[in-house]
Amino acid sequence: MKIKLSLMFTISAIAMFLIGLGLTVMTSLMLGMLGLDANSASIHFAKAGGSALIGVAVMTWLARNASSSDARNALTLGLTLLFLLETIEYLRGIFMGSLGSIAWIAAGMWLLLFVFMFMAGRSTMAEEK
Repeated sequence: MKIKLSLMFTISAIAMFLIGLGLTVMTSLMLGMLGLDANSASIHFAKAGGSALIGVAVMTWLARNASSSDARNALTLGLTLLFLLETIEYLRGIFMGSLGSIAWIAAGMWLLLFVFMFMAGRSTMAEEK
């Protein structure tokens, strides 16, 4: 199955922007949905993480139709790693009992983004060689 990298960039940008916006604007609600305490430290780190996701989403959105380049390949690899690490961290939080059961949805979303970004990036970079 061949997945277009531009489509994955678009989906990734939208997902990261919405999650980032939720973490920066509705921080307590988002933390509560995951079963986390909304104390001042967790609110600070959630807003910082949300801001980072918004920044990466903007870069991804602007690169979605870019032609093949080292920069696009770097973004693809970076996003693939980000999605893998997010998946691992959510699963770790679930199995350690620090995240609520709704975190399975987030873990599944990050896992799907990882798998499809990996597939799209792999096929695109293979064609460039």
